[in-house]
Amino acid sequence: MIAIDILLEPDEATQERARRTNAALRRDHPAGFPFDDTHLPHVTLVQRYLYEHDLPALLAAIGRVAAAHNPLALSLEVTGVQVRIDGDTGSASWRIADSPALQALADDCLGTAQALAVAGGTAVAFVPDDDGSPIRESTIRYVERFVPDHSGANFSPHLTLGHARAGFLRELEAAAFTAFAFAPVAVGVYQIGNHGTARRCLWRWPARSDG
Repeated sequence: MIAIDILLEPDEATQERARRTNAALRRDHPAGFPFDDTHLPHVTLVQRYLYEHDLPALLAAIGRVAAAHNPLALSLEVTGVQVRIDGDTGSASWRIADSPALQALADDCLGTAQALAVAGGTAVAFVPDDDGSPIRESTIRYVERFVPDHSGANFSPHLTLGHARAGFLRELEAAAFTAFAFAPVAVGVYQIGNHGTARRCLWRWPARSDG
């Protein structure tokens, strides 16, 4: 069994902006995850568990969905920072405005994934942390409960930026923010790591020109 994230990859300028914010969050809370070669800034469309032997069928079907929707023509508007605080720490995300085109893409990816999705995922479905930290129960549960908690009418597009202490997050949320828009450069299917991170690229549309 494998935990997968069907996602949109932002353009490089937006990824770099996300990396700068992530670095600031990690200066406040070094234990938070970094954006690096194996942690991609992304916008989740669907998270699910499936059997690895069903992965080729999923990738072929998502390729057809991507070709039908032309997601690279989307304009995604980042409208502000939202935070989730749990005790002394929490996470920050960019809030992304929903749109009929984005919702339709997410719904079609969801329908495709649901045809192959299975329940009962465990920590072994995820990419392990480099330092051996256990996969959090909240991460395992989030994928299990993505349908219905975060899909369909509950789909809330965002780009998670990282973790920090509660005080820093409140300051970040209250700071002035100028909305901006970006376009995706790819649809990807990634194996998920701790905290819902996009760790291992399994497939990308369009494929990279460098092979």
